[in-house]
Amino acid sequence: MMEEPVRLPVAAALLSLVACSETTEGPTPKLEGLINPLERLVTPARVCNAGGGARGWPLEIVGTGFNPLPRDALTDTPTVELPRVTLSGPSDYTLPADHLFFARAELMRMDLPTRDSTPSSQLAPGTYTVAVTNPLGGTATLEDGLRVVPAPTLQSITAPQGFFYGGGSPLVIEGSGFRSDALPLITLHRAGEEDTTLFTLTVVSDTRIEAEVPPTTPEGTYDLVLTNPEGCSVTRPQALTVTYPKLGLLTLSPRSGPASNDTSITLDNNARSGDERPFSYGIQDVYLVAPVKADPSQRVNIPLREVTFVSGSQLTATVPTCAGFDPLPVTSPQCPGGIVPGGPYALIIADPSGAVGVVPESAGFTVSASLLNDAPTP
Repeated sequence: MMEEPVRLPVAAALLSLVACSETTEGPTPKLEGLINPLERLVTPARVCNAGGGARGWPLEIVGTGFNPLPRDALTDTPTVELPRVTLSGPSDYTLPADHLFFARAELMRMDLPTRDSTPSSQLAPGTYTVAVTNPLGGTATLEDGLRVVPAPTLQSITAPQGFFYGGGSPLVIEGSGFRSDALPLITLHRAGEEDTTLFTLTVVSDTRIEAEVPPTTPEGTYDLVLTNPEGCSVTRPQALTVTYPKLGLLTLSPRSGPASNDTSITLDNNARSGDERPFSYGIQDVYLVAPVKADPSQRVNIPLREVTFVSGSQLTATVPTCAGFDPLPVTSPQCPGGIVPGGPYALIIADPSGAVGVVPESAGFTVSASLLNDAPTP
């Protein structure tokens, strides 16, 4: 929240200071730097020439001797003339007076207009000398005190190896205005879903980024949003459609087990068409989607134990009905960390090849109540 322009009490105080002075010439200010609140430790301050709020990007001017001048203090409508802020560089610019806010002699705040603000002003990219001039004279300058950068752009987004359900999926993002000195924030957005943040691996150049789509990202079409640290962002609508290769028709046996003991099961994969994949040799991740007794209101992915590859059509595993997430051995017969009795619960299988398979709830695993204090989940 920006400070309101200086009001009557401050104007009266400033008038008294001027009246007691033996000279009408104000103090010479000293300009120490500009700060972008989004990147306080970056010098020179960086600011984007697009985006920002309705009035532009907020910046802080730090120094000493900033000296506003009261005007019409003896009338019913006193005003205050603030110092003048100018920029010189690839283009010259004078900040509108109503975009400057006086906090104290050592600090002023400003809203720098951009292409998208009202009024608008799109400064040319490059470094600028900043000057602050007090109303009664005295000017301070800071060479290369501000660096103006253009908004990033997005030209192409590709997943050269496709998508892998159980692991990160490499992504290549090409465009312009990327920063190699500070990582951008990259998110996938889909209506009705939480945003998914991408893992940025490398900013190869100002035109290329190599990133990863996180494992288990839900299938669907996403907008991609890239935000640079200084605040400017760009969105590419419907940039990416995430799809995974599929395993065949999955069945399990047995389809139930007691809450008091972990249960061994067999998973069969009937891959019948060219698009359906068999199990691959390697480490399979198998999850039961069910609540545990520690939090019975929420279904979570519970990893099965002792998952063993038998063949392209079969796996064996153990459902931790008693253990849940707890380490073995479980010594309490009440299985306090176990799976809540109920179901049937769905299973998810993430294959090393990147394929995914699901046993739906209708064909899933049921945990039967076997103790007096076990109650099926509602």
